[in-house]
Amino acid sequence: MKPLYRNILLALGFVCIFAARGLIYQTNWNSQTLLQLVHTIDAEKGKKVVVVGKVADDPDRRDTTLHVNVDVETVDGVPKNGTLIAFFPPETKLEYGQHVVAKGTLRLPDAFETETGVFDYPHYLQAQGISAMLTSAQLSSSSSVHISLFGVLYGIKHMFDASLEKIFIPPHGALIDGVLLGERRGIPDDLQRAFIVSSLVHIVVLSGHVLTLVADAIMRTLGFLPRKYKYPLGALMIVLFVLMVGASSTAVRAGIMALIGLIGRVAHRHADALRSLFIAAAIMILWNPPVVLWDTSFILSMLAAFGLITLSPLVETWLHWVPEKFELRAIATSTLSVEIFIVPALLYFTGTFSVFALPANILALPVLPWAMLFGFLAGALNLLPGVAGVVLAFVPAFFAQLLLRWIIYIATTIQSIPHSSYLVRGFPLWAMALCHVPLIAVSSWTMRRIAPRRATSSNS
Repeated sequence: MKPLYRNILLALGFVCIFAARGLIYQTNWNSQTLLQLVHTIDAEKGKKVVVVGKVADDPDRRDTTLHVNVDVETVDGVPKNGTLIAFFPPETKLEYGQHVVAKGTLRLPDAFETETGVFDYPHYLQAQGISAMLTSAQLSSSSSVHISLFGVLYGIKHMFDASLEKIFIPPHGALIDGVLLGERRGIPDDLQRAFIVSSLVHIVVLSGHVLTLVADAIMRTLGFLPRKYKYPLGALMIVLFVLMVGASSTAVRAGIMALIGLIGRVAHRHADALRSLFIAAAIMILWNPPVVLWDTSFILSMLAAFGLITLSPLVETWLHWVPEKFELRAIATSTLSVEIFIVPALLYFTGTFSVFALPANILALPVLPWAMLFGFLAGALNLLPGVAGVVLAFVPAFFAQLLLRWIIYIATTIQSIPHSSYLVRGFPLWAMALCHVPLIAVSSWTMRRIAPRRATSSNS
């Protein structure tokens, strides 16, 4: 069978599987008794209920609230199914795995207006398996926590997080926390806006690029082990890291691709990047179909990875004049390839167009791996008991702080430049889709013509 026909049949098979999986998911979702319950009582605004359930994820502490996902067992004593998100006061103390009794108002999430359009909050929560909210929640009682894998991983994350907060001054502590663990709390609103305007926000949301650096660091650390131990242990550590940071769609996608790369190394074959991306997407969509429609981070991550893989060969020919020193050409190529492909989606989802995305990334990304390395060493060494930990952590913390200052300086400087970004309100979905038609055509041509020539020249 010709490769073209084989690929077409494979694509059709995937479409059929996705359609069947989506139909099964939607049927199960619509039959959830918790969702049905909210539909019946939503008309009675302000009605309080008592919810009994189990904390299903690591609680997300914000400045004004504590967000907790709860797997529901009963509502007002009646057995119910489903997951809700409860909004507790910020001083509430809860941990993963605890059984809780909480009082609050059970209601459906509503879409709301933002500066760029309407945010589809209901579908955003549905992509996370959440069907309802418990607002103004108050904790009545909670049980002790039983030992579990997720509980241990979250405990390690919190311990490391606390160590970072002790040795880094704000906002650098919040920034290194975001770079290493994907936590965005504690970053001031004006600094977050600066990262968005400068197109550097991907470094504080545990993007696929950051997780790739983590996976590479893990394999380098285990380099002294024999192959039969190094790769299984490396794969396990990558999985544990993804679970520890909350298993966001972006981290899972990047983690799957990293694991496929490891399998390729074990089999003495280089993993096909595009095939790895499709496999990762297929696994995630089969596991949780709503991500392909309503999980913004997943969609942007997939588009960015696709643009990076398919457009890089063409973009590199445009940037032959950029020096290769300090990997400047590679960074410029990857940044421009990603930006070209995701600009329409960014306009649709965020409405923000960054004019200086390319120079910002060229200036910031070369120091990012070093900031991560020094930040990790500082946080880990500070966990040592007594004065020894503080003394040993001082030097890496000092260098990490300098590098973080540089990244913040780039973001804030670009934000201060007049017309450094533009806000596009209500960019339509059809326009985004229309913009991607020529991009996909160019990507396909690049993969057929330029990429094979580059592979041949590099092997010769």
